[in-house]
Amino acid sequence: MNTASTKIKNTVAVILLPALVYLLFFILSGGKFGKASSIIMNFKQTLVPTLISYAMCCNVLCNRMDLSAGAIVMVAAMFGAKMVYLYDIGLVPFALIVTGLGILLGILSGLIYIFMKVPAIVTALGVCMIYETCSNLASISWVTAISGNYTMLGRFPYCVIVFAVMFVLFCLIFNYTKFGYHVRACASSQQIAKCGGVNTKRTAFLCYVVSSVFLGVAALLKISIQGSIDTASYMSSTNIIFNCLLGIYVGIALEPYCNLLVGILIGNFVLNLMTSGLLSMGLSSSLQDTASGVFLLVIMIYTYNNQRILDYIQNRKEKKAMEKRAKRKKLTFPQGCDPVVKNKS
Repeated sequence: MNTASTKIKNTVAVILLPALVYLLFFILSGGKFGKASSIIMNFKQTLVPTLISYAMCCNVLCNRMDLSAGAIVMVAAMFGAKMVYLYDIGLVPFALIVTGLGILLGILSGLIYIFMKVPAIVTALGVCMIYETCSNLASISWVTAISGNYTMLGRFPYCVIVFAVMFVLFCLIFNYTKFGYHVRACASSQQIAKCGGVNTKRTAFLCYVVSSVFLGVAALLKISIQGSIDTASYMSSTNIIFNCLLGIYVGIALEPYCNLLVGILIGNFVLNLMTSGLLSMGLSSSLQDTASGVFLLVIMIYTYNNQRILDYIQNRKEKKAMEKRAKRKKLTFPQGCDPVVKNKS
């Protein structure tokens, strides 16, 4: 019974977050925000950031920040669009080229990190700048676009089917494989995992391999949904991964209430709702960035202090319960009257 009630409470807590965000912006925008079509569009726009979040998740849990993820997505999408523009290659070759290039570039980043022993953040920054230059070389004009059947995977229900397949795949990899167990062990402590027999280098490389698969599919969905891809300027690809990182940390914050992968999906959906809500209020992009930064700080403060907050709430509840019990046990007498204890003779 307690387990069932706990599950119900957790489900309500998880649903409450997007519901409150929706209600807040519906009120603030005077009813302009929150039409059914816009909610469906928000969910559609959530799919690509969520896939990128899944791609980055393993590395983030193991304290490696892969800033090149956004650049990999841009290069793969840009190169695929270039092939369509030059040769009209067809949908299947287009999908294979975009996904395959994303996988190849992700694995290359992993090889540089593992075998060259370059720190992860340095690898990410260097590779990011190289990949952005490659995307500029592959571009035809300032914006590269595709149309017709090439955008089929970006339409309903195909985009949802592709996302659902990748979601199930990541669930299986993360929860039911030896690799997933090793990632969770490394997330707790790299040293303890190493002492426990986990090959941390192999696990790190496999993190990049798994990440590359999801980045390749994310690139394919991104170009298919948007129909175009902007040319990267100096480190602009990091803008792609900012909200994805936020989604990961929201998922970590929601982990006590739901599965991490579901939490990441909800986190990205909430962030998209926030962006749409701020746009409906007519706020400038700088104010939107400020709101995102504040949201990030709140999530990070809660994530790293949630146990302290929960302990404080629990202690307050126990203290109030003890005070109530003490009041019930305490005997009260009329003023001036004291209890008389009769001696037994």
